[in-house]
Amino acid sequence: MKKTTLLINVFAIALVHLLVLPGLVAANEKGSGTFKFQYAVKFVCGANLTRTSLEHNLFLPGSYATVVNIHNPNEQNVKFRKKIALVNQFAPQQPGPVSPFTEGELIAEHALGVGCEQINDSEITPLPIHGRVDGFLVIESTESLDVTAVYTAGGPAGTTEASDNGIVRVESIAVEQIKERKISR
Repeated sequence: MKKTTLLINVFAIALVHLLVLPGLVAANEKGSGTFKFQYAVKFVCGANLTRTSLEHNLFLPGSYATVVNIHNPNEQNVKFRKKIALVNQFAPQQPGPVSPFTEGELIAEHALGVGCEQINDSEITPLPIHGRVDGFLVIESTESLDVTAVYTAGGPAGTTEASDNGIVRVESIAVEQIKERKISR
């Protein structure tokens, strides 16, 4: 009787290994929701306006904006999540706050943008920002994405670098393709 019970147990374990485990491995390999790729995008939003409450010594006087474009080149929808890691505005050598992840899904062959308005949004940023925000937008995804940052800068409003109506004019633009890194967890 003991031999029969032992044989049944061994057979059951072998059956589980043959039938269940390969399915779990295959599901994981097909992107079953595991975040496999990460992109860390530098951003700067806001202004350094001399002789105002927005004056600081971390950036040259002017206005700065970043837009992050995220494109799904895949033929299937891709799950992603994003968080913000801020530089400590008052003590730049000390770590700043980090927001919790917010999750989403990007439709196949579509794109979305994350700009200064979304970065300053209280749902994403862990604290209200006055003047400038500086840090990293961290994106994790189940499949590879195209992530591009567009950085613009202009002179502060009210100076000769600004247009006649006081709106900041773009004086510099840079486009950077963000490298992905594979996450091993």
